[in-house]
Amino acid sequence: MNAPLSLRLIARLTVPIDPPIEVGSVPGGIRRIIPIGTGVVDGPEIRGEVLPLGADWNLRRDDGTETVSARYLIRTREGEILSVLNEGVISVRDGEPFGVTSLRIEAPRDGAFAWLNDAVLVGSLEVVRDAGDVIAVSLEYWCAGPAAAPRRVTDPGVTDAARGGSAGAG
Repeated sequence: MNAPLSLRLIARLTVPIDPPIEVGSVPGGIRRIIPIGTGVVDGPEIRGEVLPLGADWNLRRDDGTETVSARYLIRTREGEILSVLNEGVISVRDGEPFGVTSLRIEAPRDGAFAWLNDAVLVGSLEVVRDAGDVIAVSLEYWCAGPAAAPRRVTDPGVTDAARGGSAGAG
């Protein structure tokens, strides 16, 4: 049986958005490009700012569901630039839009955030309103991983090679 997975919060973002650029009707729905402004990144593992160089290529489907396809940059407090691709679905929950996304973060190989290049990440998205208008999005990034450290097989009949270790003694 595989080890259970858990989620670990790595960051919270608040990102202002500009009014959408309405592309119009395309196959699959209504395409809108939503510009992303300078935002705040705060969290236990990533802190910094969202750079105002990104957009969500949003698609509002005929059933009212929206797809997210956002690409943007984060500058960490350490000065590293992270490239984010965040994709998912926004549906209505309790009368308000709520999104679930999967994301990929590309980080410099030799930097403090290189571990993000191989991380399995999911996110949540909620809209922020002012007088009924959507002015920002609130995001949370979560990293999926084992709930507990895997136990090592200690059966004396199982060789190191069978466990994935070295077959040689030295």
